[in-house]
Amino acid sequence: MIEKFLMVFVAVWCLAGSLIAGQNAAPSSHLVFDDNFEGDILINEVRVPKSGMAMYTYYETLGWRGGASGYAGIQVHPRGNNFIFSIWDHKDHTAPIKAVHRGPGTITQKFGGEGTGLKSWNFELGWEHNTWYTLVSRSWAVGDHTFYGFWAQSGKTKKWTHLVTMDVAVKKAFFKGGTDAFIEDWLETGKNVRTTNLRGGWKRKLNGDWHAFQSGRYSVNYWDLEPGKRSFNFKTNWNGGVSKDKTGSFYFMTAGGKGTKPSVANPSRHKIKRKDTKPKYEAIKLKSAKLRLAKRGKLVVTWETDSQTLPQFGYKITGHDNPSGQGEALFQLESVEPHARRAELPMQKTLGQAQVFVRIRCFDILDNQSPILSLNLDD
Repeated sequence: MIEKFLMVFVAVWCLAGSLIAGQNAAPSSHLVFDDNFEGDILINEVRVPKSGMAMYTYYETLGWRGGASGYAGIQVHPRGNNFIFSIWDHKDHTAPIKAVHRGPGTITQKFGGEGTGLKSWNFELGWEHNTWYTLVSRSWAVGDHTFYGFWAQSGKTKKWTHLVTMDVAVKKAFFKGGTDAFIEDWLETGKNVRTTNLRGGWKRKLNGDWHAFQSGRYSVNYWDLEPGKRSFNFKTNWNGGVSKDKTGSFYFMTAGGKGTKPSVANPSRHKIKRKDTKPKYEAIKLKSAKLRLAKRGKLVVTWETDSQTLPQFGYKITGHDNPSGQGEALFQLESVEPHARRAELPMQKTLGQAQVFVRIRCFDILDNQSPILSLNLDD
């Protein structure tokens, strides 16, 4: 009888312990911006202050709906501070999502849980607290598929990195708004304060017009705050709104920490007035380019872009019979390949290489064009 009583006591104690542990997550909160339309480019800037760093936190920066819904942001993970970009599977997809490009250090793998899909992680690039990072995603049609690219720029080094491009087997699956940012504690560590700062959000409409994020709806997941739910023990430990420092105005969300208290309602709406009509990142520049004669008489162009200017989206190469590029081109090669830095030229066999003058121009992820570089075999 005593043994039976002890077994029941232990079982009840374990159950009670699991319920208590299951209520210790910092409250999840969202900031949904005012872009309730479809678009092909998303931009947002994120910063984590030193006081807001907490293990097991996802500081999501870009979230979208649609036929290829997904999210992107930064995490404090046991393996390091990483960048993450994920797209969910959809019933309309005719094939699994795949990565057609992985930047240095980027890992891709299938995920499950709240739906299935493909995610990318990059721990190698890393990120630092108190530093602004610009995250950009662009979607574009490739036949009956839609490609999604993901790029990040460090506000400290000013360098851009192309982290991944994913191929989604569905037609014209662009970004549907409003764009969402959230903060999430995924391992019941609500005692720790985590904070995200957000600013400078943009979305490009399908007609090419730009929309600046000028307001956002802040909310805490109320269903997580009820008795027995994951954030009940920290149900009043959250805050959000607009703040300002020497870098300017920004939105913030804070979750967890015994000293955190709300100064706004749940939900509440917040605004930052914007005057710019389009993003003002430095347009792409070609750092160098070379023309060489490869095996079997093929002409090959290789090039390098300036990593502190906007990343490449595509390129255009033309061949001419004169150094000024006047008259009709002998050939033209144009392609949307963000990661390409080499192209084999479509030379005619009857054309002598010494007679060809090559011109290359790149265009970036916001469709700015670089100055033209002229090349010949004597370069």
